[in-house]
Amino acid sequence: MGCARPPGEIAVLGVSLICLQRMIGRAPIAAMALLLSLLFVPAVAQETTRSFDHDETNFPLDFVHARVACDSCHVQGVFRGTPTRCHQCHTLSGRIQASAPSPNHIRTTTDCEFCHRAGVWEQVTRVDHFAVTGSCQSCHNGVIATGKNPGHIQSSDNCDDCHRTFTWLGAVFDHSGISASCISCHNGVVATPKHPQHIQTTDTCEDCHRTISWVPVVRVDHNAVFGACSTCHNGIIAEGKDADHVVTTEECDVCHSTLNWTDVTEPSPRVSGRCTSCGVGLLPVRTIRIKEPPRQ
Repeated sequence: MGCARPPGEIAVLGVSLICLQRMIGRAPIAAMALLLSLLFVPAVAQETTRSFDHDETNFPLDFVHARVACDSCHVQGVFRGTPTRCHQCHTLSGRIQASAPSPNHIRTTTDCEFCHRAGVWEQVTRVDHFAVTGSCQSCHNGVIATGKNPGHIQSSDNCDDCHRTFTWLGAVFDHSGISASCISCHNGVVATPKHPQHIQTTDTCEDCHRTISWVPVVRVDHNAVFGACSTCHNGIIAEGKDADHVVTTEECDVCHSTLNWTDVTEPSPRVSGRCTSCGVGLLPVRTIRIKEPPRQ
């Protein structure tokens, strides 16, 4: 319409006032439509910009992601199909080539968030062992992660045979692969030995103990015991004579067997007291089953 804006002329949204006056005079309706469109379009654009919030998408931006340029992820302006999993971007072979794991990274799944945070790769605060695919020794070798200490018992490198993934303590030793005798480890140097108050026995621990725990002792193999009966059967370490036992100074095995108390062999002639002390009178009547000695 020949409405070039002269230098210094006041303009409204880039249109000269003189041009607006001429347009209103010649075509008032068209001029008003133009004026309204010039006022409305920027407002719509501004409202559209303000209404978009990346946090409302399937990939909220946080930490480093909030500071990178848009085209770092939306390569060549492509928005649809932008990856949202760590390993899809942090690779050297994908369309989006973000920082990738180093060649020395331990063998794991592609779920980076199991161990890493979005803010920094280096500070690994925890390791989710469910995401680790390598063997224990591949990490716990004293270089990448804590290895066996110098005082560790002789064992294989399969840490999970005895340890759990969330703590070293409370180890449960798997004896299934051990062929050596108990004393080869339970000697006070490699593993826990017999304590000073232990009864006098051989060093064959499994005669009385189980491999899962020292206590309780479910059975005692008396063939492995050296001491006299009374050294254990004294009412403290093991069951002793009851209150109505016949008076005697003999050891238990003179009359009893190691299988049970009730089957009594031929009583010893060195029983103190009168005959009636075992039958009637001073003590309640007791029935004693006497086994005859084997005939020659």
